[in-house]
Parts: sequence; structure tokens; C-alpha cells
Amino acid sequence: MKTVIALTGMPGSGKSTAGDILNKRGIRLVRMGDAVRLEMESKGLEINNFTLRNYALEIRQKHGPDYVLNLVKKEIEKAFKTEDTIVLDGVRNMVEITELKKESYATKIIGIVTDRKLRYERMIERNNSSDIRSAKDFEWREIQEFKFGVPEVLASADHYVLNNSSMAYFEEGLLEVFYRSLIIKQ
Repeated sequence: MKTVIALTGMPGSGKSTAGDILNKRGIRLVRMGDAVRLEMESKGLEINNFTLRNYALEIRQKHGPDYVLNLVKKEIEKAFKTEDTIVLDGVRNMVEITELKKESYATKIIGIVTDRKLRYERMIERNNSSDIRSAKDFEWREIQEFKFGVPEVLASADHYVLNNSSMAYFEEGLLEVFYRSLIIKQ
């Protein structure tokens, strides 16, 4: 059976880092945010914290909550031609999870959980062009993630990984949960 490991969490929790860790171990990684960025680039739209979130919300409202998943479906299908398991970074609503299960994929949600203050500090420190610049930006982004439905997906996670400590501790916890997700039957 083909398995999708869906990573979710609030901004700055470590979803991308988790995806990178698993990808370095040979697990195919599909990033939903990259699909949104590519679509914005193709339309000549500026990409920053506000435009990226607003665009993602707008397209989901206009085309349905599974629109971004539909942008990466071909990439997922292509990956499953050679892989039994993929990691999907950036699931933001339960409709996306439901759609994955309709495709008969065994779908496991791993929630990355990090203290709010630490998430804020990490986002300021990483200075990403599509990220926050201030406490006000952080609050705005949190609200956007609530609008997408991230808290519901996070609350529905099959497993959680705490990311409040060292990278080594996070990686160890992630790998334990990842392999446990593959062993436990749907």
C-alpha cells in the first residue's frame, strides 16, 4: 500500500526541517508550499509573507480547500511509481487528508509541535523572504493558519514530535515517530 506521511504544524514548528531530515534518508518529499510559489511565479506575482498567505487562502476559497493538494497530485502519483512512501510537507486542512485517503493512500499525520515563543524566534532568525519580520507579522500569520485549518489537522495527528530542544533530539524523535507510522496499520 502506498503511504503518505503528512507533516503539519504551526509556522516555525519545523515542518520543513522534518521534511529535509526524512528526505536525506531517501524518503521522497513533496512540498505543497512550493507548488503555490510556482503558480505565483508563473503569474508574475510578488512572493512575500503576506502575498503568499493571501494567495493561498484566495485560491482555496475560489477553487476549494483541496486546490493546493491538486497542484501536487501529479508529483505524488509520479513519486509512487518508484516509492511506497512519500512525505507531504504543508498539509493545512482536513479536506486534503480526506482526499488523500480517497486515493486509497494510507495516510498518517505527523504533527510537529513547538512552543509559540520559540517558533517566533526561529522565524525571525531564519529571515526568509516569505516569512515574518515582526511580532505583528507573526500574529497575522498565526491567524492565517487558523483560517486554513491547521489546528484541526494538528489535533487529528496520528503522532506528534516535540521540537523545543536540540536538533539531535528533534531528529531522534522524528525518526522514531516516522518509522512507528509505517509499522502501525491504517
